[in-house]
Amino acid sequence: MRRAQRSLALAGRHADLMRYIERDSFQNLAGALVARYMPRSSKKHLEIADIFRELYSAWLALAPISNRAQGYWRPWWCPGVLTGWLRIEANRFHRCWLGHVGYDWTTAQIAPGALAAGITDETFVGQAQDLLAHAAGDTLRAEFARYVLGSMVWRHLAEATLSVTREYRAGMMWNEDGCWLMSAKPFDGVGAAWIDLRAQPTDLLSWSAHIADSLLNVRMNDASVRTLKESVRTALASDASPEHKLRRINAAARSFHHFARYAFDARQQAQELEAWIWRRVNRNIVQNTPSLAARYFNLRHALWDTRLHFERKSYLLDRDVTEEQWLNLWNPRR
Repeated sequence: MRRAQRSLALAGRHADLMRYIERDSFQNLAGALVARYMPRSSKKHLEIADIFRELYSAWLALAPISNRAQGYWRPWWCPGVLTGWLRIEANRFHRCWLGHVGYDWTTAQIAPGALAAGITDETFVGQAQDLLAHAAGDTLRAEFARYVLGSMVWRHLAEATLSVTREYRAGMMWNEDGCWLMSAKPFDGVGAAWIDLRAQPTDLLSWSAHIADSLLNVRMNDASVRTLKESVRTALASDASPEHKLRRINAAARSFHHFARYAFDARQQAQELEAWIWRRVNRNIVQNTPSLAARYFNLRHALWDTRLHFERKSYLLDRDVTEEQWLNLWNPRR
Protein backbone atom coordinates (compact mmCIF):
# COMPACT_ATOMS: atom_id res chain seq x y z
CA MET A 1 0.00 0.00 0.00
CA ARG A 2 2.69 2.50 0.93
CA ARG A 3 4.70 1.40 -2.10
CA ALA A 4 1.79 2.41 -4.33
CA GLN A 5 1.49 5.73 -2.55
CA ARG A 6 5.22 6.32 -2.93
CA SER A 7 4.99 5.82 -6.68
CA LEU A 8 2.07 8.27 -6.79
CA ALA A 9 3.98 10.83 -4.77
CA LEU A 10 7.03 10.63 -7.04
CA ALA A 11 5.14 10.73 -10.33
CA GLY A 12 5.44 14.00 -12.22
CA ARG A 13 1.93 13.95 -13.62
CA HIS A 14 -0.85 11.65 -12.57
CA ALA A 15 -2.36 10.40 -15.81
CA ASP A 16 -3.73 7.08 -14.63
CA LEU A 17 -4.86 7.34 -11.01
CA MET A 18 -7.67 4.85 -11.56
CA ARG A 19 -5.07 2.17 -12.21
CA TYR A 20 -4.05 2.53 -8.57
CA ILE A 21 -7.51 3.03 -7.13
CA GLU A 22 -8.84 -0.13 -8.77
CA ARG A 23 -6.12 -2.29 -7.24
CA ASP A 24 -7.23 -4.80 -4.64
CA SER A 25 -4.83 -3.24 -2.12
CA PHE A 26 -6.53 0.13 -2.39
CA GLN A 27 -10.05 -1.28 -2.32
CA ASN A 28 -9.32 -3.64 0.58
CA LEU A 29 -7.75 -0.86 2.63
CA ALA A 30 -10.64 1.51 1.86
CA GLY A 31 -13.05 -1.16 3.06
CA ALA A 32 -10.98 -1.79 6.18
CA LEU A 33 -10.98 1.93 7.03
CA VAL A 34 -14.76 2.10 6.67
CA ALA A 35 -15.11 -0.94 8.92
CA ARG A 36 -12.79 0.68 11.48
CA TYR A 37 -14.39 4.11 11.62
CA MET A 38 -17.98 3.29 10.66
CA PRO A 39 -18.41 -0.24 11.98
CA ARG A 40 -22.20 -0.20 12.23
CA SER A 41 -22.73 1.13 8.70
CA SER A 42 -20.14 -1.27 7.32
CA LYS A 43 -21.60 -4.31 9.06
CA LYS A 44 -25.11 -3.52 7.85
CA HIS A 45 -23.89 -2.71 4.32
CA LEU A 46 -25.60 0.68 4.38
CA GLU A 47 -25.35 3.03 1.41
CA ILE A 48 -23.31 5.51 3.46
CA ALA A 49 -20.61 2.84 3.85
CA ASP A 50 -20.31 2.55 0.07
CA ILE A 51 -19.99 6.33 -0.24
CA PHE A 52 -17.25 6.43 2.38
CA ARG A 53 -15.46 3.57 0.64
CA GLU A 54 -15.39 5.62 -2.57
CA LEU A 55 -14.18 8.67 -0.66
CA TYR A 56 -11.44 6.67 1.06
CA SER A 57 -10.30 5.23 -2.27
CA ALA A 58 -9.96 8.73 -3.69
CA TRP A 59 -8.22 10.01 -0.56
CA LEU A 60 -5.66 7.23 -0.56
CA ALA A 61 -4.63 8.39 -4.03
CA LEU A 62 -4.89 12.14 -3.42
CA ALA A 63 -3.14 12.30 -0.04
CA PRO A 64 0.42 11.76 -1.32
CA ILE A 65 -0.21 14.16 -4.22
CA SER A 66 -1.21 16.85 -1.72
CA ASN A 67 2.31 16.76 -0.27
CA ARG A 68 3.41 18.82 -3.28
CA ALA A 69 0.93 21.58 -2.46
CA GLN A 70 2.89 24.37 -0.81
CA GLY A 71 1.34 25.88 2.30
CA TYR A 72 -1.30 23.15 2.55
CA TRP A 73 -2.35 22.34 6.13
CA ARG A 74 -2.93 18.62 5.85
CA PRO A 75 -5.93 17.12 7.69
CA TRP A 76 -3.66 14.78 9.69
CA TRP A 77 -1.51 17.62 11.02
CA CYS A 78 -2.31 18.69 14.58
CA PRO A 79 -3.75 22.16 15.34
CA GLY A 80 -0.36 23.09 16.80
CA VAL A 81 0.99 23.43 13.26
CA LEU A 82 -1.32 26.38 12.64
CA THR A 83 -0.71 28.08 15.99
CA GLY A 84 3.03 27.53 15.52
CA TRP A 85 2.89 29.11 12.06
CA LEU A 86 1.02 32.11 13.47
CA ARG A 87 3.59 32.55 16.26
CA ILE A 88 6.51 32.48 13.84
CA GLU A 89 4.83 34.92 11.45
CA ALA A 90 3.92 37.37 14.23
CA ASN A 91 6.80 37.03 16.70
CA ARG A 92 9.73 36.39 14.36
CA PHE A 93 8.75 38.18 11.15
CA HIS A 94 6.56 40.87 12.77
CA ARG A 95 3.67 40.30 10.39
CA CYS A 96 0.63 41.70 12.17
CA TRP A 97 -2.06 41.73 9.50
CA LEU A 98 -4.13 38.56 9.20
CA GLY A 99 -5.90 38.02 5.90
CA HIS A 100 -8.45 35.36 5.06
CA VAL A 101 -9.81 34.07 1.76
CA GLY A 102 -12.81 31.75 2.15
CA TYR A 103 -13.46 28.92 -0.31
CA ASP A 104 -17.04 28.48 -1.50
CA TRP A 105 -17.91 24.82 -1.91
CA THR A 106 -21.24 25.64 -3.56
CA THR A 107 -19.34 26.79 -6.67
CA ALA A 108 -16.52 24.23 -6.51
CA GLN A 109 -15.38 22.35 -9.61
CA ILE A 110 -12.83 19.58 -9.89
CA ALA A 111 -11.17 20.25 -13.26
CA PRO A 112 -9.21 23.52 -12.56
CA GLY A 113 -7.63 22.23 -9.35
CA ALA A 114 -6.95 18.81 -10.82
CA LEU A 115 -5.06 20.40 -13.70
CA ALA A 116 -3.00 22.50 -11.27
CA ALA A 117 -2.16 19.32 -9.33
CA GLY A 118 -1.04 17.57 -12.51
CA ILE A 119 -3.98 15.14 -12.50
CA THR A 120 -4.92 14.34 -16.09
CA ASP A 121 -6.85 11.10 -15.59
CA GLU A 122 -10.26 12.03 -17.03
CA THR A 123 -11.96 9.02 -15.47
CA PHE A 124 -10.71 9.96 -12.02
CA VAL A 125 -11.66 13.62 -12.54
CA GLY A 126 -15.18 12.53 -13.48
CA GLN A 127 -15.46 10.29 -10.44
CA ALA A 128 -14.19 13.07 -8.20
CA GLN A 129 -16.76 15.44 -9.68
CA ASP A 130 -19.47 12.95 -8.68
CA LEU A 131 -18.05 12.77 -5.14
CA LEU A 132 -18.16 16.56 -4.97
CA ALA A 133 -21.94 16.30 -4.57
CA HIS A 134 -21.36 14.98 -1.03
CA ALA A 135 -19.33 18.03 0.08
CA ALA A 136 -22.23 20.36 0.91
CA GLY A 137 -23.62 20.63 4.44
CA ASP A 138 -22.50 20.08 8.02
CA THR A 139 -22.68 16.29 8.20
CA LEU A 140 -19.71 14.00 8.79
CA ARG A 141 -20.01 12.85 5.18
CA ALA A 142 -19.77 16.44 3.90
CA GLU A 143 -16.86 17.29 6.16
CA PHE A 144 -15.03 14.15 5.11
CA ALA A 145 -15.67 14.85 1.41
CA ARG A 146 -14.09 18.28 1.86
CA TYR A 147 -11.10 16.69 3.63
CA VAL A 148 -10.67 14.29 0.72
CA LEU A 149 -11.12 16.71 -2.17
CA GLY A 150 -9.94 20.02 -0.73
CA SER A 151 -6.27 19.71 -1.60
CA MET A 152 -7.22 19.21 -5.24
CA VAL A 153 -10.32 21.40 -5.61
CA TRP A 154 -8.60 24.60 -4.45
CA ARG A 155 -5.08 23.87 -5.68
CA HIS A 156 -5.23 26.40 -8.55
CA LEU A 157 -6.55 29.18 -6.29
CA ALA A 158 -3.95 28.45 -3.62
CA GLU A 159 -1.12 28.55 -6.15
CA ALA A 160 -2.39 31.84 -7.58
CA THR A 161 -2.56 33.30 -4.06
CA LEU A 162 0.92 32.00 -3.26
CA SER A 163 2.43 33.79 -6.26
CA VAL A 164 1.01 37.11 -5.01
CA THR A 165 2.01 36.58 -1.37
CA ARG A 166 5.59 35.98 -2.43
CA GLU A 167 5.70 39.41 -4.04
CA TYR A 168 4.74 40.96 -0.69
CA ARG A 169 6.96 38.66 1.42
CA ALA A 170 3.89 37.39 3.25
CA GLY A 171 3.15 34.02 4.85
CA MET A 172 0.38 31.70 3.70
CA MET A 173 -1.37 28.55 4.88
CA TRP A 174 -4.49 26.98 3.45
CA ASN A 175 -6.83 24.04 3.89
CA GLU A 176 -10.11 22.82 2.44
CA ASP A 177 -12.08 25.76 3.86
CA GLY A 178 -9.91 28.73 3.01
CA CYS A 179 -6.55 30.45 3.04
CA TRP A 180 -4.86 32.45 5.81
CA LEU A 181 -2.26 35.13 5.14
CA MET A 182 0.08 36.95 7.51
CA SER A 183 1.65 40.17 6.24
CA ALA A 184 3.38 43.31 7.44
CA LYS A 185 0.69 45.27 5.61
CA PRO A 186 -2.48 44.39 3.71
CA PHE A 187 -2.38 44.02 -0.07
CA ASP A 188 -4.80 43.56 -2.94
CA GLY A 189 -4.93 40.91 -5.60
CA VAL A 190 -6.06 37.89 -3.61
CA GLY A 191 -9.52 38.93 -2.40
CA ALA A 192 -8.57 38.69 1.28
CA ALA A 193 -10.38 40.33 4.19
CA TRP A 194 -7.70 41.86 6.44
CA ILE A 195 -7.57 42.47 10.20
CA ASP A 196 -4.80 44.18 12.14
CA LEU A 197 -4.23 41.83 15.07
CA ARG A 198 -2.69 44.67 17.08
CA ALA A 199 -5.96 46.60 16.93
CA GLN A 200 -8.45 43.84 17.69
CA PRO A 201 -8.61 40.09 18.31
CA THR A 202 -10.13 37.87 15.66
CA ASP A 203 -11.55 34.37 15.66
CA LEU A 204 -9.55 31.69 13.88
CA LEU A 205 -11.09 28.20 13.96
CA SER A 206 -11.72 27.62 17.69
CA TRP A 207 -9.26 30.29 18.83
CA SER A 208 -9.17 34.03 19.34
CA ALA A 209 -5.86 35.62 18.29
CA HIS A 210 -4.37 39.07 18.85
CA ILE A 211 -0.97 40.71 19.13
CA ALA A 212 0.08 42.62 22.26
CA ASP A 213 3.56 43.97 22.95
CA SER A 214 4.73 42.48 19.64
CA LEU A 215 3.80 38.94 20.73
CA LEU A 216 0.97 36.73 19.55
CA ASN A 217 -1.65 35.70 22.09
CA VAL A 218 -3.98 32.81 21.30
CA ARG A 219 -6.81 31.62 23.53
CA MET A 220 -10.08 29.79 22.97
CA ASN A 221 -12.79 32.02 21.53
CA ASP A 222 -16.10 32.79 23.20
CA ALA A 223 -18.04 30.47 20.88
CA SER A 224 -15.90 27.48 21.93
CA VAL A 225 -16.41 28.25 25.60
CA ARG A 226 -20.17 28.62 25.10
CA THR A 227 -20.32 25.34 23.18
CA LEU A 228 -18.55 23.49 25.99
CA LYS A 229 -20.81 24.92 28.68
CA GLU A 230 -23.96 24.28 26.66
CA SER A 231 -22.86 20.68 26.09
CA VAL A 232 -22.38 20.17 29.84
CA ARG A 233 -25.77 21.70 30.66
CA THR A 234 -27.52 19.65 27.97
CA ALA A 235 -25.92 16.40 29.14
CA LEU A 236 -26.86 17.01 32.77
CA ALA A 237 -30.43 17.97 31.87
CA SER A 238 -30.99 14.80 29.86
CA ASP A 239 -32.72 11.63 31.06
CA ALA A 240 -29.66 9.52 30.26
CA SER A 241 -27.86 7.35 32.78
CA PRO A 242 -25.06 8.92 34.86
CA GLU A 243 -22.49 6.96 32.83
CA HIS A 244 -23.84 8.30 29.53
CA LYS A 245 -24.04 11.86 30.86
CA LEU A 246 -20.41 11.68 31.92
CA ARG A 247 -19.35 10.28 28.54
CA ARG A 248 -21.03 13.22 26.79
CA ILE A 249 -19.39 15.72 29.13
CA ASN A 250 -15.99 14.08 28.68
CA ALA A 251 -16.42 14.15 24.89
CA ALA A 252 -17.20 17.87 24.97
CA ALA A 253 -14.20 18.59 27.20
CA ARG A 254 -11.89 16.56 24.97
CA SER A 255 -13.17 18.39 21.90
CA PHE A 256 -12.37 21.70 23.61
CA HIS A 257 -8.95 20.43 24.70
CA HIS A 258 -8.15 19.26 21.14
CA PHE A 259 -7.60 22.90 20.17
CA ALA A 260 -6.91 24.47 23.56
CA ARG A 261 -3.85 22.33 24.30
CA TYR A 262 -1.83 24.12 21.59
CA ALA A 263 -2.65 27.66 22.77
CA PHE A 264 -0.55 28.82 25.72
CA ASP A 265 -3.03 31.50 26.74
CA ALA A 266 -5.88 28.98 26.91
CA ARG A 267 -4.49 27.20 29.95
CA GLN A 268 -5.95 29.68 32.43
CA GLN A 269 -9.28 29.44 30.62
CA ALA A 270 -9.22 25.67 30.94
CA GLN A 271 -8.53 25.83 34.66
CA GLU A 272 -11.46 28.17 35.20
CA LEU A 273 -13.73 26.00 33.08
CA GLU A 274 -12.58 22.90 34.91
CA ALA A 275 -13.78 24.34 38.21
CA TRP A 276 -17.12 25.24 36.62
CA ILE A 277 -17.59 21.77 35.08
CA TRP A 278 -16.49 19.83 38.15
CA ARG A 279 -18.95 21.62 40.46
CA ARG A 280 -21.81 20.45 38.25
CA VAL A 281 -20.47 16.96 37.61
CA ASN A 282 -19.73 16.41 41.29
CA ARG A 283 -23.16 17.63 42.40
CA ASN A 284 -25.20 15.83 39.74
CA ILE A 285 -23.19 12.68 39.01
CA VAL A 286 -20.29 11.85 41.31
CA GLN A 287 -22.08 12.39 44.63
CA ASN A 288 -24.70 9.86 43.55
CA THR A 289 -22.30 7.50 41.74
CA PRO A 290 -18.82 7.93 43.31
CA SER A 291 -17.26 5.20 41.16
CA LEU A 292 -17.60 7.41 38.09
CA ALA A 293 -15.11 9.95 39.47
CA ALA A 294 -12.23 7.89 38.08
CA ARG A 295 -13.63 8.19 34.54
CA TYR A 296 -13.89 11.98 34.60
CA PHE A 297 -11.77 13.87 32.06
CA ASN A 298 -10.13 16.64 34.07
CA LEU A 299 -9.02 19.63 31.99
CA ARG A 300 -6.69 20.73 34.77
CA HIS A 301 -4.72 17.48 34.48
CA ALA A 302 -4.84 17.21 30.68
CA LEU A 303 -1.60 17.41 28.70
CA TRP A 304 -0.62 20.70 27.07
CA ASP A 305 1.61 21.10 24.05
CA THR A 306 2.64 24.68 23.30
CA ARG A 307 5.84 23.85 21.45
CA LEU A 308 6.42 25.13 17.96
CA HIS A 309 5.27 22.33 15.69
CA PHE A 310 7.05 21.67 12.44
CA GLU A 311 5.24 18.60 11.17
CA ARG A 312 7.04 16.25 8.85
CA LYS A 313 6.06 16.69 5.23
CA SER A 314 4.56 13.23 4.90
CA TYR A 315 3.37 10.82 7.54
CA LEU A 316 2.18 8.66 4.67
CA LEU A 317 5.55 7.35 3.54
CA ASP A 318 7.79 7.59 6.62
CA ARG A 319 8.88 4.18 7.86
CA ASP A 320 9.03 5.18 11.54
CA VAL A 321 5.27 5.83 11.70
CA THR A 322 3.64 2.88 13.42
CA GLU A 323 0.74 1.00 11.87
CA GLU A 324 -1.61 2.35 14.55
CA GLN A 325 -0.49 5.93 13.92
CA TRP A 326 -0.79 5.44 10.18
CA LEU A 327 -4.35 4.12 10.44
CA ASN A 328 -5.33 7.02 12.69
CA LEU A 329 -4.34 9.47 9.96
CA TRP A 330 -7.49 8.49 8.10
CA ASN A 331 -9.96 9.12 10.91
CA PRO A 332 -12.86 11.06 9.33
CA ARG A 333 -13.66 12.66 12.69
CA ARG A 334 -10.33 14.45 12.99
